[in-house]
Amino acid sequence: MITKQKREEFSSYLEDTSNLKGTASSLYLPQERNEIISMIREWGEKKIPYTISSGRTGTTGGCVPLAGVVISLENLKKIIDIDKEKRTVSLEAGVSLEELEREANKFNLTLRASPTESLAFVGGAISTCASGVRGFGYGSIRNYIKECEVVLPTADTFTLKRGGITSKKRVFDFEQKSKKYQFSLPAYTMPRVKSQAGYFVADNIDLIDLFCGAEGTLGIVTSCTLMLQQIPPHAFDGLVFFKNENDALEFVAEIRALTKNTSLGATSLEFFDVRSLEMLKEKFSFIPSSATAAVYFEQEAKDQKRYNTLLEQWAQLIEKNNASLDESIIAETPKEREKVFDFRHTLPQMINEFLRQHNQIKAATDIAVPWEHFREMYTFYKGKGGESKIHFVNFGHIGESHLHFNFLPKNEEQGLLARKYLTLFCQKATSLGGTVSAEHGIGKIKKPYLKIMYTEKDINEMMLLKKYFDPHCLLGLDNIFGKDILLKTG
Repeated sequence: MITKQKREEFSSYLEDTSNLKGTASSLYLPQERNEIISMIREWGEKKIPYTISSGRTGTTGGCVPLAGVVISLENLKKIIDIDKEKRTVSLEAGVSLEELEREANKFNLTLRASPTESLAFVGGAISTCASGVRGFGYGSIRNYIKECEVVLPTADTFTLKRGGITSKKRVFDFEQKSKKYQFSLPAYTMPRVKSQAGYFVADNIDLIDLFCGAEGTLGIVTSCTLMLQQIPPHAFDGLVFFKNENDALEFVAEIRALTKNTSLGATSLEFFDVRSLEMLKEKFSFIPSSATAAVYFEQEAKDQKRYNTLLEQWAQLIEKNNASLDESIIAETPKEREKVFDFRHTLPQMINEFLRQHNQIKAATDIAVPWEHFREMYTFYKGKGGESKIHFVNFGHIGESHLHFNFLPKNEEQGLLARKYLTLFCQKATSLGGTVSAEHGIGKIKKPYLKIMYTEKDINEMMLLKKYFDPHCLLGLDNIFGKDILLKTG
């Protein structure tokens, strides 16, 4: 066990990419699961709050402690086994997605649902039910979890296998390691879009799915087994620039329709508005001066014949929707694909750097709405964004009707105003049947939006579930629920 008690030795563990700053008395770096169990037992007796830190790549302050101590899982970094025949990997929670890919690739395997941030840890990805650029084709990491080990705040442990423990409608009733568990899930209905706001609930769910996306509030995932996929034999990427924004949106609608009826099958479909392109021009000179929007896509193919057919199909779609093939980039070689990949991933980094320079907390949406309401939501973004007089960019997973509208406040006054507009965006999204958080979770900085999406009864049921597993409310305190209201519940 490694322990650090001087703040200057662990100050980097007191923040994430949201730029929220926290505090803690010490940092613990366990080498194995049993050390975690011992610490939890001791802290439970002393009523000391503890927060789990993974790769600290989150955007909502979930890993940022506001009191107590921090546990970093970075030393739980063993890749236990890769089974080429079963296409599975068993590994500890502190393995980074980058390391997972590097080792899996040696067997011609990959996690296609891998979240966008390669420095994130597997445990953190499960805790937030992370998805990424390929969410359009592959969904979230939830779909690929076969097994996981969970340490509860009571110092008990779960060994969970997919299909092993499921609820009967909304009730779990089972025995694990000679201990009886019986509890009910909240009664609310999840929106019909991807959502990472509050606990994942439904009738007859697997217990794994309750812990996946619980944001480190119900238990600590220490290891898992994930399903992998073969590296696609053929793939290409595209970056298509449009002079007219509406042409870009019509292009996306057509791609979605063709993918739905399986005649295309894009795995990624991403959007960048004109302000995003203006920001990116600082680093990418190939962006046409006339471009007002761009769409990024990734396409896989099972063989060379299908690859050639798809190349021609995309070329026709690009020209049909008034984009220029000469100005667009169809990336076929590894070097070209890397250039397009860098373009997609640079914007979030530039936003985070801007916020650090101006000492501002992230002010961004993580909203998804049903596709039939996407245009209405998009128009609302543009109207309110312009009204605010604060600079903004709007980009992200348009294939899933899920954009990241980011305000770029330069001072505290703009930051406060931005958060008022974020509230309006969340109210609009929920009125359209959407979610206030599609992939990044609630964490600490988005707690006010939870009550926009759920009733007081819904939230109370969530908190009762939290207290079932964590009676003293010590794990991940202030994540999802404010500590004051949480401690009064029950």
